[in-house]
Amino acid sequence: MTQTQTTAVPGHGGMTAQVQEEIIRIATRSYERLPLFEVVMDRAVQALGPTLRAALNVQADVTLQAVDYLACGDALAAAPDPGLIALVNASPWDGALAVTIDPDLLFSALEIMLGAPDPAAASADATEGSGAAAWQPRAFTAIEKRLAGRLVGLALHEVATAFEPLEKVSFTAGAMESGPRDVMLAPVDAACARVTLRIDLNGRGGLMCLIVPHRTMDSVRPQLAQSRSVAQLGSDPGSRALLSQSLNHTPVTLTAVLHERDVPLADVLGWKPGQVLNLGIDGTHEVTVACSGKDMFRAAIGRRKNGSVALRVTATFEEKEEENANGALD
Repeated sequence: MTQTQTTAVPGHGGMTAQVQEEIIRIATRSYERLPLFEVVMDRAVQALGPTLRAALNVQADVTLQAVDYLACGDALAAAPDPGLIALVNASPWDGALAVTIDPDLLFSALEIMLGAPDPAAASADATEGSGAAAWQPRAFTAIEKRLAGRLVGLALHEVATAFEPLEKVSFTAGAMESGPRDVMLAPVDAACARVTLRIDLNGRGGLMCLIVPHRTMDSVRPQLAQSRSVAQLGSDPGSRALLSQSLNHTPVTLTAVLHERDVPLADVLGWKPGQVLNLGIDGTHEVTVACSGKDMFRAAIGRRKNGSVALRVTATFEEKEEENANGALD
């Protein structure tokens, strides 16, 4: 019979005990996942990109990096330090949430607003750093905090809009803190959802995080815990407004048809250069304006004081159809 002897490896017993304790600690913390909350955040992220592009006049890309469910204490401990963090009151919700901005994002936005050159076009032999790369930990200035508050306000507006199909909520950002040390959001063991956004502004940027305690969303949490798709969530007012704004600025080509008449092919074949064609119309004749082959309206021809030809709309296409039915038009 062969006897096998097991030799303990020094130090591994303590490590195994630590791993077991960590597994037990994680198992005892069961955080509720909110599938519909993730859908709402995804909708808000899609709307935030165009909002930042319009506000900062730069190419802005926003991506949803992660939605994590963890303890509020752990979420705040992972916040950038130093970094700006805003406590936000949610109404009519009975609670608050926090928004964090890391220095990379803050100074990227600050450089863009102050007209700093694009990094891609900057000189390759530049020896001095700029922006967040050259920033040394210090107290944030009032201007930097005001800019951060503007970014937070834009993000919160889109989040509130995304929540509208479920419940109307408004967010009011309070004072900006320079780190999570003095922030009292919720008990350290209370569950929360942490939404991490990556914001790129002309190729530079950083992270913004929303830390929302579960108890802040108590009034809508039963709905947020459901598994529903974007279509089931309902219409998106933000997307409709963005689509409407884009359509209003879409260029279109209008064609003004002066007159149409039937002419025998033999006459057309007999036309020669310089020949004058009598269309049988005068200066009071109206034109039909069409877009993409569809008649839109009728208009009278005139001239502006600068000599340019102008059209005055006299009847829409629907009105013209009604008049034709009554025999009023030729």
